[in-house]
Amino acid sequence: MPTVNSSLIGANLTGSDSTALFALGTVADATDGGRYQYVEVTSTLVTGELVLILPTGTAKALTTAQLTGGSQGQMIAAAQGQINQSEFGWVATYGRNLYVLCTGTVTALASGGAAFSANSGRLENAAAVGVGATAFGVWITTSASVATASVARATLTFPRSVQPLA
Repeated sequence: MPTVNSSLIGANLTGSDSTALFALGTVADATDGGRYQYVEVTSTLVTGELVLILPTGTAKALTTAQLTGGSQGQMIAAAQGQINQSEFGWVATYGRNLYVLCTGTVTALASGGAAFSANSGRLENAAAVGVGATAFGVWITTSASVATASVARATLTFPRSVQPLA
């Protein structure tokens, strides 16, 4: 795993803190070129779980119900380790070889792409979800194929969802 490439002494990109060690929204650049943001989580996150980062610096598990016009412009990121409810930690917004939580069959380097699942914080095959859930900025690099949640590797380039015009 990468380490912090800045003066943020004590930053642990895969752990969590019971008290805030940094200001919410602090950005850390990693040694492998990745970018992380410091957040407080509203529920326990597992490795790879996708989150929606609110303007307040809190993060909650991403669901397709949150992908509305009101969420436009909010950051989407992936937890790289477990972060317990009401604790603080770093979530990845950009980088290579990052963990993402998936459900169903997600094929590496597939031209169809990935989409945000109705299951909390997960990705799945784009063909399996409805309009408006396509995950832009997510490139799966290792395949995953199980009915329950599994972790795959991906490249993230500031993940986002684009909603159709009403």
